[in-house]
Amino acid sequence: MRGDGAPSDDWEDEGLLGESMPPRSDLAALWQTVLWADGYLDRSQIDCHYAGATVRATRAWQSNHGLAADGIVGSQTFGRAGERLVLDKGLVTYRGDDHTVPFRRADDGQYLVKDSGTYRPLRRDTATLQVCGSGTSEP
Repeated sequence: MRGDGAPSDDWEDEGLLGESMPPRSDLAALWQTVLWADGYLDRSQIDCHYAGATVRATRAWQSNHGLAADGIVGSQTFGRAGERLVLDKGLVTYRGDDHTVPFRRADDGQYLVKDSGTYRPLRRDTATLQVCGSGTSEP
């Protein structure tokens, strides 16, 4: 994920999460974190797997945000979520209905997520974050 300028349009071009993507990835963890921030998943359900409860929660999120509830996270779904991104004290923050989630944006625009106390880049093709293996750190 990359962005520059105002963060509200940073997520519109991030590809897809759905049937054609690897079932485990850092990007799936980021999306699960959005679902958690908005009250659609429990924190314990952030496991980097885009399947089952995450797909069901995605469909509900899409329906409640005026989108086609197809369970595929593409430009419209990421774009709608991105509308909740704001700059806050040097961080890009997702302001969910229940929680806020801080991200860093590197000088080159790459999004970094907090993982075991350190901000790290996201991978869309594989799962590298600690939460993907142990379920104990913050995405």
